[in-house]
Amino acid sequence: MLENLDWRPDRLLLNELVFRLEQRKTDAWELGDQCFSFYKTKPLIDQYERFWATRPNFKADHVLELGMWDGGSLAFWFELLQPRKLVGVDLAERADSDYFQAYRRERGLADRLQTYWATNQADSARLRQIVAAEFQAPLDLVLDDASHLYGPTKASFECLFPLMRPGGLYIIEDWSWSHWASYQDPQHEWAHEIAPTQWALEMVEATGSGLQLITSVTVYQGFVAIERGPATTVELADFKLERFITRRPPRPAPASPPAPPRRSALRRYLGAIKRRLLAVIR
Repeated sequence: MLENLDWRPDRLLLNELVFRLEQRKTDAWELGDQCFSFYKTKPLIDQYERFWATRPNFKADHVLELGMWDGGSLAFWFELLQPRKLVGVDLAERADSDYFQAYRRERGLADRLQTYWATNQADSARLRQIVAAEFQAPLDLVLDDASHLYGPTKASFECLFPLMRPGGLYIIEDWSWSHWASYQDPQHEWAHEIAPTQWALEMVEATGSGLQLITSVTVYQGFVAIERGPATTVELADFKLERFITRRPPRPAPASPPAPPRRSALRRYLGAIKRRLLAVIR
């Protein structure tokens, strides 16, 4: 799947498309806006290559991507996966770039590649509207490269996972940012955000609780891939992840030892014993 990637110091070339590597961005750039901005790194794509190699027969005909920046990741996945339909949503209030529009037009992709800007991944009602309008079959693949925050990520998952076919894959990128040194500064803007690691652990808990919801969870540093189990859409109505997680009941707290007697009570007790002994002696 990834054999056509041509990595250069500041760009990735794929099927005559140019993806500018934003982490390698310098002023020495001769193409202006005639490129896609691309925030994925080669180590991340190498992880994807290893993952897809384990699923050589997986076919993604109906794909939804959350978070597409300027459309670069959307074009990247379309070229690699060649789906029947790929739809991208993003929170940014903007329009398709000229480069993206030319790509879509010149390849005749008007019916196969669609974008929705100004769309919050946590807006479940809007996501369901988009899926109903764009797809005539259950989703095969969801790629979440959007907020990377626990709350919105979980909201999208609970909305979209029931709309996938059994055996479909739900992939979350950058789940591990709370373990990266640059994000551990107490002054970082995400310092008080819940770490997405909690979400990944909940996926593991749901898998351990039974195979109806999730068949497998595959973890790489760059992403987590969740395989949907055979649960029916009826079973997933009004889906909340917690309903599919069972945990041991909390262990009762150990009994507290009896409190030592107060000093005054102890003195009275010893005084009573002394009086009894004196009475016996007499």
